[in-house]
Amino acid sequence: MAKASSTSTPRVLYRKYRPTKLEDVVGQSAITKALAESIKQGKPSHAYLFIGPRGTGKTSVARIFAHAVNHFDYQVEDSYLDIIEIDAASNTGVDNIRDLREKSIIAPTKGRYKVYIIDEIHMLTKSAANALLKTLE
Repeated sequence: MAKASSTSTPRVLYRKYRPTKLEDVVGQSAITKALAESIKQGKPSHAYLFIGPRGTGKTSVARIFAHAVNHFDYQVEDSYLDIIEIDAASNTGVDNIRDLREKSIIAPTKGRYKVYIIDEIHMLTKSAANALLKTLE
C-alpha cells in the first residue's frame, strides 16, 4: 500500500495571514471594538456600511463579523448557507436585486441571522440600488 502524501496545498499569502477574529484585525480598533460590543450586547444593527480605500480590510471585517454574529467558527475557506457574499460588480441589475430580495425572506438555517455581504456595491445601476434600498428599509 502506498502512503498518502502529507503535504498540503500552499495557500496564497492574503489567505494565510488574513485575520479570523475581530481582535486580530490591525488598524481598525475603533470599528472592531464597536462591532464586538454589539455582538456582546446581542444587539447588532440590521445593516452596516464599511467604507474606505482598497486594502483597509472592509471585506475581511465583514466576513469576520458575519461569522461572529452567528457564533460560527471562521476559517477563510469555509462557507455557510446563512452568510451570502455577492459581488455587485457582476450582479448590477434590478433582476439580481429582486432575486436577493426573494431569498432574503427565507429564515436562516443554522445561525441566528442571515448575513449578506455585498462587495463593490457602488457598481449597481441606479434602479438596482433603489430596489436594494427598499430591502434595507
